[in-house]
Amino acid sequence: MNPERRPDGTEYEKTTSEDVGPVEVSAVLRDAVEQAQAADKSRPSVVGKLMDEAPELVETIADLACNVERSIVREMAGGNRMIEEAMPRKLEGMRKKLAGENPSPLENLLVERIVVCWLQLQYFDVLYARSMKNSSAAQSEHHQKLIDRAHKRYLSAIKALAQIRKMGPAVQINIAEQQVNTAS
Repeated sequence: MNPERRPDGTEYEKTTSEDVGPVEVSAVLRDAVEQAQAADKSRPSVVGKLMDEAPELVETIADLACNVERSIVREMAGGNRMIEEAMPRKLEGMRKKLAGENPSPLENLLVERIVVCWLQLQYFDVLYARSMKNSSAAQSEHHQKLIDRAHKRYLSAIKALAQIRKMGPAVQINIAEQQVNTAS
């Protein structure tokens, strides 16, 4: 292994997929996370080094919408492996249909939001259906409020995507002194 330099100038030993086998990669990552949790925060962590070397790992771990989606699917499925396997495929199909060809980064964010909102709405519908037999009027009203709020967020995300698409491919939006261009 050859020493490498991080953007901040610190040296580290670069590990490649050839250095560790595929089965060992998860153990290496687990060990790195444990070391980082216990490490001195003022020093570069092993996890930081791994992230620098594998940006795709950052995308996977930091994809909060995907993490929310997995959590909801797991809860909805209630241990049913068929649902756990089918739902991510359904959601990916929805993403592809909604995004269309060559979506802008802003369109991708809105499509992601629509899909997560749709999933939340379905989840609240499932919770309501499961509780209908044993719910009091107050509990039923609470479930209906959850469903109504989720539905409003879902429609709001759809409306935002439609508005962005209606504006055309070269839309520029100023958000808190930052420019967001929707052109692909």
